[in-house]
Amino acid sequence: MLSSNYFRAYRKNILIGSDRVGMGDMFLVAQIRNAFNMILPARTGELSYVYVLTRRFGFPLEIGVSTLMVALVFDLVIVFSLIIISIIIVGINTYSISSVSVIIIAAVLLVISLLILFYLSKVISFFLFIFEKILKRLRVSEKKIIYKIYNKLIDINENIKIIRKRGIYWKVYLTSIAIRILKFSSYYLIIYAIMKPMGYNFDNLSYWVILLATAAAEISAVLPTHALAGYGTYEGTFALALIMLGFSRNTAIVSGFSFHTIILLFTVALGIISIAIISLPFYRIKKGLH
Repeated sequence: MLSSNYFRAYRKNILIGSDRVGMGDMFLVAQIRNAFNMILPARTGELSYVYVLTRRFGFPLEIGVSTLMVALVFDLVIVFSLIIISIIIVGINTYSISSVSVIIIAAVLLVISLLILFYLSKVISFFLFIFEKILKRLRVSEKKIIYKIYNKLIDINENIKIIRKRGIYWKVYLTSIAIRILKFSSYYLIIYAIMKPMGYNFDNLSYWVILLATAAAEISAVLPTHALAGYGTYEGTFALALIMLGFSRNTAIVSGFSFHTIILLFTVALGIISIAIISLPFYRIKKGLH
C-alpha cells in the first residue's frame, strides 16, 4: 500500500512538472488524499489534494484541478482494463453473473474513458463555448463570481493542454498501472490474511477473483450513495460481489467488514500523521515555482 502511494506521488509530480514540490511532499499529500477519500462520499475527498496543493504549497488552482482530472481519467482506464482482463482470466460465465455483459459494459466505459483522456481539452472547450454564450446572452457582468469561475475553467483547460503537449502520458500510464496493481495486490494479501483461518490458501483464493470483488467495492465508492467512511456500502458491495463469485454468505460478510475496517484504519492513521507533519511550523516549503 505504501508502494502504491509512492507511485501515486510520483505520478502527481510528473503531471505537475515543478520542482516546488518534492517526492516527500507529494507522498504526504497522497496519504492525506487517501484518508479523505476513504471518509467522504462520492470521491469528494479528491478535493483535499487540490486544497493542500494550493493552500500549503502555493500552486494555482488550475494546476491542482487539471492534474487531478487527468489522473482520475487514467485511473478509470486502468480499472476498466483490469476488470476485463480479470474476467477473461477467471473464465467467461464461470460464476452466476453474466461475464459477457460485464465485459461489454467495462469495454464501453473503457472506450469512453480513453476518448475523454485524449479529447479532454476539446470536451471542456465545447462546454466553455456554451458557457460563454449563456453568460453573454444573460449579460452577466465580468465582476460576478460566475464569470470568475468561467475564467478559472479556461485556465484549467489551458493547463490540461500544456500537460498533453509535454508528452508525459506514457509515463503517467505506466505509473497508473503500477499504482493499481500494487493497490489491488495489497488488498489481496489483506483478504488472504483474513480468509486463511477459514481454510483458504493461495491455491483456492484467486488473485483475479478478489480483484473483481475489490474493484466492485472501489467503484461503489465513486457513487453518491457511498456512506460516511463507506460503512454499509463499501463492504456491502464487496460482500455481494464475493457471493456472486461463489463464496458463502458468511465468508463474504466477515471478509468484507474486516477488510474494509483494516484499510480504513490504516489509511486514516497515515492521513492523520501526514497532516500533522505537513502542518508543522518548521516544515519547509520551496519558494521558487518552476
